[in-house]
Amino acid sequence: MATILAIDDERSVREAYRLILRDQYNVILAEDGPEGLRALDESHVDLVLLDLVMPRMGGLEVLQEIARREGNLPVIVVTAIKSVSTAVEAMKAGAREYIIKPFDVDEILILVERTLAAEKDKQELTILRAAGAAGFESIVGESSSLMDALAIARRAMAVDSTVLITGESGTGKDLLARAIHCGGTRAKEALVPVSCCAIPAQLVESELFGHEKGAFTGAVEKRIGKVQVAHKGTLFLDEIGEMPLDAQSKLLRILQEGQFYPVGSTKVIEVDVRFVCATNRNLKECVAAKAFREDLFYRINVIPIEMPPLRRRREDIPRLIQHFIGKHGPRVNAVATAFDAEAVHRMTAYSWPGNVRELENVVQRVLVHHCTEPEILAEHLDGVIPTESEVDVSVLAEFEGLPLEDATSRLERHLIGRALERADHVQSRAAELLGTTRRILKYKMDQLSIPQTPDPTKGS
Repeated sequence: MATILAIDDERSVREAYRLILRDQYNVILAEDGPEGLRALDESHVDLVLLDLVMPRMGGLEVLQEIARREGNLPVIVVTAIKSVSTAVEAMKAGAREYIIKPFDVDEILILVERTLAAEKDKQELTILRAAGAAGFESIVGESSSLMDALAIARRAMAVDSTVLITGESGTGKDLLARAIHCGGTRAKEALVPVSCCAIPAQLVESELFGHEKGAFTGAVEKRIGKVQVAHKGTLFLDEIGEMPLDAQSKLLRILQEGQFYPVGSTKVIEVDVRFVCATNRNLKECVAAKAFREDLFYRINVIPIEMPPLRRRREDIPRLIQHFIGKHGPRVNAVATAFDAEAVHRMTAYSWPGNVRELENVVQRVLVHHCTEPEILAEHLDGVIPTESEVDVSVLAEFEGLPLEDATSRLERHLIGRALERADHVQSRAAELLGTTRRILKYKMDQLSIPQTPDPTKGS
């Protein structure tokens, strides 16, 4: 249970704090600054509620002393002073929030919950911040396609606009999102990642926006959503193309107005959040298939950045190999510190459908299996990645000489047909094999005039 220290010279206010907070928090009350600072020395405190006008020691002086002693301890200033300059002074001195007396009970509870949740999330994300502290140095490579993406990302750091990172799975979209956050104006606040594809569809709204106790079956307690946790910081929505349409409409409201309602609540919550989104889907196709809101697409597509697939930046593969040897070699007690020239050539020639993530896994696997070898040879890659002669290129012959649009349509028709056959023409299973959704698959089938059911005159 979190501990809250409330410092206020008015007895009625201290009693109000005790009654409002006692069911959810351990509450320590102090009638002035010196008593509050003594309590701070004697007890672990998670959050401070602080008045500004008090005898013996003013609130701003107390705030400065708390900052000196406790560093990042969150403080919410609660005062009857309505001066804008005083509010600015308090925020500059380290206050996280500033509200005016007489305060609303729900307002105090929401602010306390949100501030504590943000603090907890920042502590949990220390590793993420450390990983991104080096900024773009955590993204390995010097190819022109990668440099183009990083140049746009560096410009995105200097502004607070929404970013949409596109690219195939495994290209490093999450690393880029962290680099943008850690190099931007909100770097001192939380980076809150949400994987939209990892949350069951029926729980997405609750995960993002929170819910009230009893809002639905299983909601046994009130929950603060990720959007609220990310207040003043960055919300990273990974695989946003997987978000259900109902949740998309709520997200659109936040982007437009900075407001939302938790599930089961009638009280609006205001937040200040920077959004970075990522997807491996073609969102324009999702919009055309009615699987993604067009208005939301234009809202998040303010600064688009495409992370190139590894096959378009093959010159980076040798550096990535060395990077992953340095990362994983000591962990698996591998002797090898390099791949020989033939092994590097074979790695560079491979198409890497899983991109950088697949490359990292291959390097780690080879180091584990050949940990006593002084150098990794091409033969050590047998059974791990195919040789050039093992790659079947016969299927490409029928596309030679065709205009790009015709070749693309024919290849899509071929791949969809193969997937449907493997899935016994069950479209949901075929969509899974293709890494897409049933709705988008049906849209592509209609677009390419692929029949919904197999032709009974074929195959027998």
